Amino acid sequence: MTNKDACDTVGIFRGMTEAEIDEFSPDLQRVKYVKGAQIISEHDTADNLYFICKGKVKISKGLKNLETPSADLTTLEPGEFFGEMGIINDEARSATVVATEDVELLLIPKDLFLRISFKHPEVMFNLMQTLSGRLRDTNERFASLMDEMISKNRLMAIGMAASKIIHDLKTPLTVIVLTAQLIENLFPGSSEFSQSIVKQTRLIDQLVREILDFARGVESSPLIQKVNISDFFDELKEINESTLKGRNIRFVTENKVKDYVHFDESKIRRVLMNLIKNSSEAMKNDGEIKLSASSASGWLQISVIDDGPGVPPAIRDKLFEPFVSEGKQYGTGLGLPICRKLVQEHRGRLEYIALEQGGSRFDIRIPQSIK
Repeated sequence: MTNKDACDTVGIFRGMTEAEIDEFSPDLQRVKYVKGAQIISEHDTADNLYFICKGKVKISKGLKNLETPSADLTTLEPGEFFGEMGIINDEARSATVVATEDVELLLIPKDLFLRISFKHPEVMFNLMQTLSGRLRDTNERFASLMDEMISKNRLMAIGMAASKIIHDLKTPLTVIVLTAQLIENLFPGSSEFSQSIVKQTRLIDQLVREILDFARGVESSPLIQKVNISDFFDELKEINESTLKGRNIRFVTENKVKDYVHFDESKIRRVLMNLIKNSSEAMKNDGEIKLSASSASGWLQISVIDDGPGVPPAIRDKLFEPFVSEGKQYGTGLGLPICRKLVQEHRGRLEYIALEQGGSRFDIRIPQSIK
């Protein structure tokens, strides 16, 4: 049983006795390959089954693509086997196998494996059981790959649309800004209103560009500014309070930060506006949205807390993935992913916490060492 002792073949020969394995043990061949060696080439003649004693191997499949000539399928470890498909269907090898580190293998010739299988059918059952597990794993990876491809295609389409929208909006937005500035020159007392028009017009351009950057996967460095958090909160309260009052939703702020903080004011404002909007849309015509700020250990934390229904459990684990949305007739599922991207550009974190008493809490944590 020299070869059997050297490599534990129980996995594939499970159900056979030591004496039964001893009958064919002398016919097993022990082979070694160094790291990087090609053990099997795609389209080779299939004449052996390989059992891994030591080391790991990588299985890859050739593709008809000049940019990506092959795709890695899986990595196998000691106790697993490969080369079985060519033996079962009597066809050429369908994949390439390469040693990713020094390996030791037991080589089981095709005719020997077939003799063992006819005499001990449990061996074929063990083989089928392993293949079933691999097929199930392949199905799961295929489904995951399809989801990723669909998501990328949708992002590509959104990126193309955003690019066209930016191009089409450029002229009318420029006209609006110039008109607002002209009105301000003609009527100096209208400065507050004209500047508001300019600000909101530029915000439209920035929002569309953020969607385009997200679709393209473009990272943009934040413009770190010195921010008075009290004034920042007062502005957000003024923007949101009038709208929420009409629905009997209270908007309250709590600031525990006395010093100036540092972040890109326009980007974090857009993150908070989105979170507040999500909270208000999830709530009925009654409740409270709280905006709070605190700092500790070099981190600024800004939280948006509401007493609404909270995020449904079914989507919590994928809440920040693109196109995940529930209960919104016109929701795109891009708001939270873009929010997380803007926070991560600050080297910060955006997290969701489900509250036991009901409601949602989103925490934005921004390191203050970025200033």
